[in-house]
Order: sequence, then C-alpha cells, then structure tokens
Amino acid sequence: MRIRTLLGTATAATAALAMLTGCGASKGSNASSAQNVATSAPTSASPTTPATPATPTTPAGASAPSSGPSTSSARLAPALIQLSDLPAGFRSEGLTQRNLPSMIKGCPGLEVLQQSNIGDQAQAEWTKGALDDYVDEAIIQPQGETAASLVDKAAGALTACGAVKVTEEGLSVTLHATPLSLPQVGDASHAWHTSAKFGIASMEMNVVLIRQNDLVLLIAQTRVDGHTNDDLTLSASQAAAKRAADFQLKK
Repeated sequence: MRIRTLLGTATAATAALAMLTGCGASKGSNASSAQNVATSAPTSASPTTPATPATPTTPAGASAPSSGPSTSSARLAPALIQLSDLPAGFRSEGLTQRNLPSMIKGCPGLEVLQQSNIGDQAQAEWTKGALDDYVDEAIIQPQGETAASLVDKAAGALTACGAVKVTEEGLSVTLHATPLSLPQVGDASHAWHTSAKFGIASMEMNVVLIRQNDLVLLIAQTRVDGHTNDDLTLSASQAAAKRAADFQLKK
C-alpha cells in the first residue's frame, strides 16, 4: 500500500500528494486480495525484519517489479519517522516502484505542481497487515520554490478540486477528498480525509501535508475495507514533524 494517495519517484510539489497514490498502489493490490484472495502484496501474518527506508527491498514471496526497486534519498532518510514512533504491531514495508505514487490527474493545479518542484525525497511505509492500518511518509526537499509556497499551493489546489484521479494497480481510481479537522502540526499543516472504491472493496485515507522549516512532509494513514484512525494519523504526523525538525537542527 502506499502514501498511496497524494504525491513518483514523484517529481513535484504534488508529488507529496501523489505520494498518497503511491501508497495507494500497494493498497490497490490489497484491495484486489479482498476480491481474489491471492494478492501480490505481502500478507504474511508473521512480522518481517524492518527494512531500512533508504535501501528498500522486495518483501519475501513477492516478485520484484521489472522496473526494479525504488531509490529513496539516503540523505533525507534519517528524517523519516521510525518504527518506534508507531503503536505496537506495525512492521516496516520495503519500497518498490509498485508502492510509489502515480501522477495525479483531474486537478489542474496539482498537475502543474508535479513538473519540477522536488529536489530530493525520501519515502517509507509501515503496516499492521494487508487489510489493516498502513502509515506512509514522504519527505520532500523543494527545488526552485520554498517549502511554504509548495505546501500552500498544493493544499489550495487539492481543496479546490475536491477529487483527483490516480492509477492503482492499473486501474483508474477517483479519490474524493474533504478537509479533516486536526490540530496544527509543524510550522503549518493541512489535512484531508479521502475515500475511493476498488471494485467491491473500499479504501479510506487520511492525508496530512506538513511544512517543517525547509522540508515538506506528507503522512498518509490508510485502511482498506475499514475506517481511518484520526488519533494514529495525528500521532504519526507529530512524530514526523519532530524527526524532521531534529534532522534540520543537526545539519
């Protein structure tokens, strides 16, 4: 699953949002599992050894995508939240091209932001199981634009559009977004609750776009065939903002 919804090796401001869709890609495979029992996403009940975000690996039993594993910035990786920041029961998920977000369509403002506004980025994902909670994070170092400007533009575009189209496991999916009331996180933050249908399955995702000093953070908390957890969304976002702040102080 992945940040599955808002922001591809994402190439832009909306890449943050696209990342949500990235999350969505693996979620899409889990949604398929609800229909076909067999799924290409890892569904082992036993915890796996946490993967290092900067050097993603293909989960045991899963076929490596033809495009190969993703590359997540080693420089920014230390700023990502850690397994210890999440409730008991979560495990790390390795990133591959399947996890990464597709380009967002159907919202002109976000499409424009996906062109060249990302200088560097790191991504990671954690889950409690195929049809349980997922948490995804993307950290973006803006390029040619300030973090404040990128966050404001992306937030304004998504709120104005209300819905975006992304590709999940080869299927065109429409994500409907509504503002989510959460306490402010970091220097500035915006949150939405999104929902989508995958055939007979459904997906809900909370998305939080955060500015922490010079970095843009994206947290996506997803649940397939279930409901999102606002408390988990907030605690993960607060942990992400703190990690990013500490990282920048050490530079």
